[in-house]
Amino acid sequence: MTNFYFLKNQNDTSFICKIQDKLERYTHEPSNSSLFIWGSIYNIPNSNIAKHVMDGFVEKGVDSFKYYDGEFLIIILEEKQTIVYRDRHGAGPQVFYNSSFFCSNPVYPIKDKKYSPAPNFEAINTFLSIGYIPAPLTSFADITKLDGGVVLKYTQVATTKELFTWEEYLSKSESPIKISAKDATQEYYRLHKEAVNSRVKGIDHAALLLSGGYDSGGNIAVLREVFDKNVSSYSIGFKNNRWTELPLAKILSKTYNTNHHEYEIDGSEIKNLPKIVSHMADPFQEGGLMVNYCVMELIGNNKPQIILGGDGNDQHFGTAGKELALKYMIKKMHLTSFQKLYNKISELPPFNADNILFKTKFHNRKILDILKSDNFGFEQAELKNLLKKEYFNPNRSYLESIPKTYSNFDNLFTIHNYHCDIKQVINQVILHKASKMANLFSNNLTFPYMSYDIYNFLASLPRELKWCGNIKDIAKGIGSSKYLHKQSLKDKLPKEITDRKKQGGFAPLPIFLDDNLQFQKISDYILSSSLSYQLLNREYVQKLLNEYSQSKKRPTYWFWNQQVNAFKIMNLLTLAVWWDIYINQREPESIIF
Repeated sequence: MTNFYFLKNQNDTSFICKIQDKLERYTHEPSNSSLFIWGSIYNIPNSNIAKHVMDGFVEKGVDSFKYYDGEFLIIILEEKQTIVYRDRHGAGPQVFYNSSFFCSNPVYPIKDKKYSPAPNFEAINTFLSIGYIPAPLTSFADITKLDGGVVLKYTQVATTKELFTWEEYLSKSESPIKISAKDATQEYYRLHKEAVNSRVKGIDHAALLLSGGYDSGGNIAVLREVFDKNVSSYSIGFKNNRWTELPLAKILSKTYNTNHHEYEIDGSEIKNLPKIVSHMADPFQEGGLMVNYCVMELIGNNKPQIILGGDGNDQHFGTAGKELALKYMIKKMHLTSFQKLYNKISELPPFNADNILFKTKFHNRKILDILKSDNFGFEQAELKNLLKKEYFNPNRSYLESIPKTYSNFDNLFTIHNYHCDIKQVINQVILHKASKMANLFSNNLTFPYMSYDIYNFLASLPRELKWCGNIKDIAKGIGSSKYLHKQSLKDKLPKEITDRKKQGGFAPLPIFLDDNLQFQKISDYILSSSLSYQLLNREYVQKLLNEYSQSKKRPTYWFWNQQVNAFKIMNLLTLAVWWDIYINQREPESIIF
């Protein structure tokens, strides 16, 4: 597990360093500067990576970091400044900082009596709505979080610099390379194969996370072209779930000869939430979080040298094509005002029931707010009822950088692809949770689809090669997402994988609340927590819990109604646990529900 804590001396710019599990350290003799690297960089020769990074920094400065491919954190200690850089997608160790310290988790300065935690109420409101807290915001009032692809420079003050910018991404999309679909498909496959090969070169035991879809299927198909040694595979399912992908994962395992392992979640795993919350540092709740936890625990002590994950590939190509096309067409037909009116009307109680009204509200809001993060938690009107007046904060500063206008559909697609798919979902959610859970169990997880070369190649392609189809076809749901990826694999994967209809990857959160005794314990914990007494309107919380308990007794009209309601309760539970650990400073092991 990677932990670090640097305490800034108030009298000068020197640092006291407390480090565990550093990967490499190198001292540059002429300047006496020290460099630390955690994680892996794949496009540097394996011999003395730290020296290579330091030499590049001495020659080109922080811009040299931009070209490194991998999951890593770089820290350089110089006489008059300290430099910190997280990899492009933030899959390496997280960094929290203020004017006095920076660390992997604020629990260290808290326990060291160097910091007294206070909550950030904008961040808490944001978490209750979307399930995470986007960088640079944190749940702590005077601590900042370093985003992926950003350099932090400590001198007398802390300054940051983005190495990957919207302007750069936009310029690539507005002047796409001229390439045929056939050539683009071949080039994409070559880059993916190169990314996998660079990650398994020189090792004897590799592993994959298998879901039964195109992304993990692509990893295993390519892996077996470049790696003929021991391969393990791991899959997670849900008990009594008709959408389980475990049978498809077994087909992939058998086809490509892996030592396969699987586990089915039954809901009892919720007992591990305090351990997870403690490690995440900021409140975080997302359907797949427990999946990531369970698969990393499943790996156990017989650890492969590297584990390939298929995370983020959907988002690199672009998601929500249907909703984006509908949003664009609604605007062109001058119907947005009617859409907003319906959204306002849908705040009325009848639209919250498990019925057709909720379903129309859900889809309408997803289209209307497609340039925002998915709001599966509490809506603004609900937060006003949930939180005591002095703690309600409607600000959403993380949305300020997203352009509000667009010139055509492809421009809208690009805005969503960069600001929502990449900057939010990849960086703040998918890779964040996967890498944090891997780190919790000291597993070496990597993401071949996130390679620097694939990132640049996809950014430079016309939209039609990422999401194939005209706007009308995409709005009807008959466009083809991940076009190049699917084309490159259609003759390589088993027919059971390529011929099946995409069902979407989601974890059924109600499974953690299904058991009546467990749900009662969770309800009691939330209601009796100091969070509930200090921040929340307990009558509203009690009503929410009672309504969910009653809904379990009725037939389900639409899965997403129960999923959204479960999301709200899981957000409350996660925040109550976080409050206990970081504000009340309880040990995670003492929290039982």
